[in-house]
Amino acid sequence: MQKLMFIIFLLFRIGDGNENCPQIIGRSEWADVDAKSINYLIIPIPYVIIHHTVTAECDTRSTCIAQAENIRSYHMDSNGWDDIGYSFLIGGDGNIYEGRGWNREGAHTIGYNKKSVAIGFIGNFQEKAASDKMLNAAHKLIHCGKSEGILRADVRVIGAKQVTATKSPGSQLQKQIRNWPEWVSTP
Repeated sequence: MQKLMFIIFLLFRIGDGNENCPQIIGRSEWADVDAKSINYLIIPIPYVIIHHTVTAECDTRSTCIAQAENIRSYHMDSNGWDDIGYSFLIGGDGNIYEGRGWNREGAHTIGYNKKSVAIGFIGNFQEKAASDKMLNAAHKLIHCGKSEGILRADVRVIGAKQVTATKSPGSQLQKQIRNWPEWVSTP
């Protein structure tokens, strides 16, 4: 019960317009399908794992919402997962779209789902770099998580390819995140 009350407290704090937190387009604003089941993360979370979705890019709210829904549908309907795999998505429009959110275990990186938040950049960043808008949104999101105590103050940011057999987050985005102060070469 105490854990549930803490989670509710955190959800209200994040939603109260804290100046440290960017606007997040809530799940209810883009998806009308609930998760099949939910497992909660233990806070504070030690890792943020960066991915790319290897889908078409988007540059408007409406195209990003369509892409988020396509990703959710693929994860749930084709892969048979309980929900979209990512905690958050970053669109080319610079918006942050809630996936599983801060407190729910994702399905993104085997061995790290129980101890990380996943940020999926919508698009393919193998050959192309992510835009400054996208990078700034991710920085603000990470800062928010740290300032709210959801992420550890010494949170470690890694690309998915650092801990599992994947090309995600793509060569170009991996180069970009290596310049972030939270990035670590070895988890």
